[in-house]
Amino acid sequence: MALEPVDIERCLVDPKTYDDTILRIYSKRTERGLGFSELSPGVTYFDAASDRRALSRAIAASIADGTYRPQPVDLWFLETGGKRRTAHMAAFVDHVVGSALFKLLSHNARCYGLPGVYSYLPGLTNVGAMRAFAAFIRSHRRLAGTTGGPLYVLQSDFEKYGDNLPVGPDAALWRILRDVASLGSAGGEIGTAAWDLITTLVRPVVRDEDGTQFTRLNGVAMGTPLVPVLGNLAVVPMDEAITSIDGVFYARYNDDFIVAHPDLSAIHEADRRIDMLVAELGVRRKLSKDLRTALSARGRPCSADPAYRGRDRIDCLGMSVLYDGTVTLGPHRLRRFVSRIAARIDGAAPALAHMTVDERARHLVAAANVMLDTASPFSVAGLSALLDAVTDRGSLKDLDYRIARKIAQAATRTPGVRGFRQVPPAVLYGEMGLVSLVQLRNSQ
Repeated sequence: MALEPVDIERCLVDPKTYDDTILRIYSKRTERGLGFSELSPGVTYFDAASDRRALSRAIAASIADGTYRPQPVDLWFLETGGKRRTAHMAAFVDHVVGSALFKLLSHNARCYGLPGVYSYLPGLTNVGAMRAFAAFIRSHRRLAGTTGGPLYVLQSDFEKYGDNLPVGPDAALWRILRDVASLGSAGGEIGTAAWDLITTLVRPVVRDEDGTQFTRLNGVAMGTPLVPVLGNLAVVPMDEAITSIDGVFYARYNDDFIVAHPDLSAIHEADRRIDMLVAELGVRRKLSKDLRTALSARGRPCSADPAYRGRDRIDCLGMSVLYDGTVTLGPHRLRRFVSRIAARIDGAAPALAHMTVDERARHLVAAANVMLDTASPFSVAGLSALLDAVTDRGSLKDLDYRIARKIAQAATRTPGVRGFRQVPPAVLYGEMGLVSLVQLRNSQ
């Protein structure tokens, strides 16, 4: 069923627009244990949620009569992974209005068209993007055969996308955003007051730690609600240019994108179109991150263009897609999954020191089975996502092997694979009933 755009100007003065938004913000805070923290002196998120209908009416009325004025956002810095990133904190009411606008603009953006975009949209995820890519590979393999020609894949992203994105008066983003905001408007064009409100929230006044206030010409206000929709819209002309190439696969998740085609000339054309458009859109490709692959079972490089190196898998968006179109989690996510199980086994092993090897193994198998039970509150984090996303039985078989090896090591106190001499995998799975991830996936 085709989506119909909404009249954003009308929605902004409707109290119902903010009622659900306030409740959603409170729910997210509650999940983090912050439901009763203060959003302003003497007022908690719980208070705002309890009185959300009155607050929604007040917000809608202030926008309708023109008295609503967004406040400056506070600038602060977030240290993550050895990197220092800027972040911005909006006032609560501005956060409510921005969050409601994000939902409205995202809806209209889908009506406008976001070809190949999978980020920050209902029902679309990085897993969905890689599943679509896997389906494209399988379709290619059905035509070319397992030993047929390779699939050419270009992976790239943008240099500091959020920090460098132009937001000055002449930025290309504004034309696209205005077109999206105007969809569904009764007069065919969004009104001046509503547009001014949108632009103020997109490009807010920033207040530094020393009280200095400024607005940016480049860089979005990371941490404010409208940032995701800006990332989706900023390079829509590039999305359209790539997806118009016949037979191409294209997926973008914010600043990461992947292009694939069985014809190398089509990929070269996509490359040309990208380079032609990025300058006028105000973004730059991170050339050091470009990855060009000739994807095939044999992993042979492309003789016509040596830049396309041979591989039998593509790692992208935390997932790995193999040459045959099967999907698994990225190597780092698989390692993290196993390490969580191994940590629990190591934690349980000392309590079993007085038992025989066989008894220790049986208790560790029982502990592992609890971790591998999706219905258990003690299941290992990421289990459901793993079973849902992974279709490559080979990677699941490898995980089964690693888990069995860890149990054998802990039970026999023997490093490496030598523990299997006393507790073979056949015993762990056959006699002791160790759960197999392959069997769990097959039973779904």
